[in-house]
Formats: sequence, structure tokens, C-alpha cells
Amino acid sequence: MRETSGVTARIAAAMTRAQSGNPAEAATEINRLLDELGPEPTHERAAAEYVRAVAAHHGADAMEALDAVEACIRVARAIDEPGWEANAIAIRIVTLIRTGEGGDSVADLVAAENALSRTRDLGLAGWAHTGLGYAYDLLRLYELCIPHFELAAEGDHDPLGLAEAPAINRLNLAESNLRWAHELERLGDTSYGEEIAERRREARRWAGEAIQVIVRADLLGYWPIAGRMWLAACNDDSEAAEATVILKDCRDQLAKLGDPELAAIAGAYLAKAYAAMGQLDDAMEAADRAGTDLPPTSDPPVEALIRHTAVQIVAESGDAGAVTGLQYARAITRGWWAERLRGLYAVRTALANHELSIRHDAEWRAAREDPLTGVGNRRALDERMSVAHDAARSVAVIAIDVDNLKVINDSYGHACGDAVLRRVGQLLTEQCRAEDVVARAGGDEFVVVLDNPDERGARELVERIKSTAERVAASAIEPWFTMLRLSIGQASSTDGIAVAELLTEADRRMYAEKRRRRGQA
Repeated sequence: MRETSGVTARIAAAMTRAQSGNPAEAATEINRLLDELGPEPTHERAAAEYVRAVAAHHGADAMEALDAVEACIRVARAIDEPGWEANAIAIRIVTLIRTGEGGDSVADLVAAENALSRTRDLGLAGWAHTGLGYAYDLLRLYELCIPHFELAAEGDHDPLGLAEAPAINRLNLAESNLRWAHELERLGDTSYGEEIAERRREARRWAGEAIQVIVRADLLGYWPIAGRMWLAACNDDSEAAEATVILKDCRDQLAKLGDPELAAIAGAYLAKAYAAMGQLDDAMEAADRAGTDLPPTSDPPVEALIRHTAVQIVAESGDAGAVTGLQYARAITRGWWAERLRGLYAVRTALANHELSIRHDAEWRAAREDPLTGVGNRRALDERMSVAHDAARSVAVIAIDVDNLKVINDSYGHACGDAVLRRVGQLLTEQCRAEDVVARAGGDEFVVVLDNPDERGARELVERIKSTAERVAASAIEPWFTMLRLSIGQASSTDGIAVAELLTEADRRMYAEKRRRRGQA
């Protein structure tokens, strides 16, 4: 992202605070910065609105997060950067899930995936992979979550250059793999044994990599604590004694830093470690505190981890009610697992259908697009004229011929001639309305079709095209661009010319102008 008078550094600092236990401070700073930036849509404004959404998310302010999301999407569309839109939509999905409102998660997931596919900014793509991974994780769609987190970790691209970004990517992978393992464990199906072991190995590997990144980047405060906590959470029963020391220390430090959700997670794993050592009283005490620490707006999978851990430990103490409750919970878990698989199928189907639609649209455009200039081709022009004829609406046609193209090709080569044609196509697209059709009819000739033009519309457009071409030629350094000249003719049905004759008449007038200019020369 572009650096502007230290703005990017301030946005980055606010993002770091938002993700490391200080969302209130981050919100204050980012709102101050937004006031300074003003309403103009820029990349910096999009970044600031996104960080405002992240700060509100970590501060459990759903209304503020959703407001920031909508603002970020508006700016993203104004500056034509789909990467910010993908990131904002991911935050919206997460916010609605956490508040229990849900929304249309499938439609939002498809929209975010589509926006991600269109961005060319590697940093924004990296963040979007993280955001979508988080959204899929909350929906328990681990098969879609893990690949996004892995893509984020693979590149470690970050639009703000945050030193902690590579650590976050790896901690996310540790957490999600461990969460997937726990859900499989709660099913009570021994056939998942190898999958559970694999998920635990992956969690431990990524937690270990996160620690290495944290040490290498010399990250302080929150990050070493989070890294140690997740690595200890991955320990097996043989390492339970060591894990209890680390997890208790991490839990207490996280509580002091103001991250009650992660403190509650650390407490749940501390309870598991105590139970593995047979210290059930300590395990129940840790589980009770984890439930107390758990914020009311925590992620559903976090709440499931903590509640299930508490019941499991009580059941291990021999409590008959807890044993029955655990069996009932297992039955519910299996129902949820079936529902999860249906959700996974629905999302995959929606994404596949959307991909087919995109491919169909791309094929349709390719059949009607001139590959050299990117404007319409002869087929697009003929279809547009056919529609104009059938609709019986007024229409104007402008025929444009690129003078000197043969001389340019002969003198400087066809690559230079192609560059001139591309510049003319760009020039015409810039000067025309979105609803006008710009097409390359063939060779050095372009055509513009205007639907329902007013009395001055076509004539004014002709003058704009001429003056723009003259400016391009006058300011050019390359000799082939200095030779740019356009001959133009226009005809309109408002002058009593039949639609079927417009293109012929515009061509005739264009060639008449070409002859006149040659005579003057």
C-alpha cells in the first residue's frame, strides 16, 4: 500500500493494537485518523475503515464493526480494489456469526471468494485468505478453512508490513487444526483416530513454526504468550506436567493483558492437562475459571471447547449426571456433524456454481471482445445494432478511423501500431458513457454506438474524442504516438436516417472528412 505522510505506519500500529489485546486504543486512534483523512475514497481510507472493523470485532462492538464493513466496501468499490471488499465481507460474516444473527453466510462467502479472485494485490489477498479462513473456521467448515490459512502462511504477504503477520498465520493454523481434532474426538468414533492424530501433529507443527517466527522477529508482549499457549495446548498427555506450568502462566498473563477469550481457552487446556495428570480437583477449578473468563460474545467453537471440557472433567470424577450429559452431548455432536457436512456441501456447491457462472460470463465476453484493444469486436457491434433496430429507439453511430496506421507499422513496426490501437481503444472507453458500446470494427476502424443520445450528445462526444487525441499526440514522446490522428464521422437516427443505414452513413462521412483533411494537407 502507498505510504502517505506516515499514515500507513499509523494504520499499521492501530492494527497491531487491535489484534494484541488493545482494541479500545486502536479504535480511538483509527477514528482520529479517519477524521484527518476526510471522505475522499483512497487506499488509506479503505485500510483505516478495515482496521476500524477489526478493532470493533476484537472489542465486541458488532454495530461498529458492521458500520465499518459497509464503509470499507463503499471505498473499495470507489477505488476499484476488490481486495478490500473481500476482507470487509469476511469481517461481516464473522461478526454476524458471533452475534447469532447469521445473515446469508453462503452468499457472503461466495461474494468474498469472488472479490478475492479479482484482486492483484498480494498483501490484500493474504489478509483475505486469513479472513475467509476465520469465517470458515467459525462455520466449522475446516476443509475450506485450512487451505485459506495455508495460502496466507505460504506467502506471508501483508499490505501494512506487520511484523506479527507471519506469526498470526501460523497460530491460526495451529488453532484450527486443534479445533478440528477436538470436534472429531467429541464424536466418539474410533475410526477417526488417525485423522485426529494427524490434526494434532499439524497443530503442533504450526505452533512450533509460530514460536520460531516470534523469536526471529523479536516480537514482545502478547505474541510470545500466545505462541507458548498454543504450543502447550498441543502437548500430549505425557507432557501434561510441563503444560500445566506454561498454560497457567499464559492464562494469567492473557487475563492481565485484557484478552479474556484467549485466557479462557488457555484455562480449558490447563484443565485438560490437570485431568491428564489425574489432578481432578485442580482440573475442575481451572475449568470453572475458564467458564467465568469466557466473554458472552465469544466464538461458538470456543464456547463449545470450554463447556465440553468442564462436563468431561466432571464425568471423569464419576458424576453420574455428567456421564449422562456427556453421552447426550455426543449425540448432539453427531447431529451437528451431519449438519456441518450438509453446510459444507451447500457452500461447495454455491462456490462451484459461481465458478461456472464466472467461466460462462468470461466465455461470453471473450466471444465479443477484441483481444488486442479490449473493446468490443465486430460481433458485439452487430448485436448492438440489431438490438437498436428492434427496440425502435433513437441511436447514434460514430465511425473513427486511425490515420497513419500503415505508416506507423511500416516505419516503427506492428508492435508500435498495436500500441496506438490500444491507446485509441482506451481513449474511446474513457470518453464514452458506460452504456455506450465501443467496438473495433476491424483493422484501423472503431465504432461507438450511443443509445438514446440527446441533440448534442454525439456531436459533443466527437469533439471530446478529437481534442483528447490531439492532446495525446501533442504530449507524446514516442514518435508513433505523435503521429496519432483520427478521422471521425457520425450519424444519428434523430436526423431521419434509418438505423440500418447509420453505420454506412457514419462511414461515408468519416471518409469524407479524411479526404478533406488530406486535401488541406
